[in-house]
Amino acid sequence: MPRTHEWAQAIRSAERLRGSLVPCGPGLRPVAWPETPRVRLAALAPWLGEKYVAIGLTAAWVWGTARHPGSPLRCSTIGRRRPPANPAPGIAVHEHSLTPDDFIRIGDGLVTTRTRTLCDLLRSPTSLTHAERVACRLLLLQHPGGTPAVRAALDAGGRRYRRIATARLHELTGCDIGGSAPARAPGSH
Repeated sequence: MPRTHEWAQAIRSAERLRGSLVPCGPGLRPVAWPETPRVRLAALAPWLGEKYVAIGLTAAWVWGTARHPGSPLRCSTIGRRRPPANPAPGIAVHEHSLTPDDFIRIGDGLVTTRTRTLCDLLRSPTSLTHAERVACRLLLLQHPGGTPAVRAALDAGGRRYRRIATARLHELTGCDIGGSAPARAPGSH
């Protein structure tokens, strides 16, 4: 994958005018390269580099389950490193306790796995946006183990926001996935 973000600004601008570079999220991609997770993650390289992991809606966009990566872009540090005091504009850096099984490398970039991305979105303490709800549904449809595997992943994770996540999963699937009635998620309908 060409590292277009490393090209001189004048060359990038000229290539955009020629039509050989097209927008891909907040970045660019060569027009001949289809939008795949690798290409989307490469388009985020100017913001994420190799030191941050794409998370949340940004990760969902990398996986092709969201129309946009969100604003600001969401990412996490690796290895319990503290986020910078002044992150670059347009990026929100978090400190999540990610294990090596929670993210993967695609090309030069890092993104949470589909399962971790779905669990993170379901565990959000704030109401899900329409884009996040759609991303959750699509990630769930793509999940090889389906709802039971996602429920197991939620149970294996921390207790924080588990009830909200379980309620959202129940709402998305419309079926009973626990033994008891789920709690209503904040802002759910």
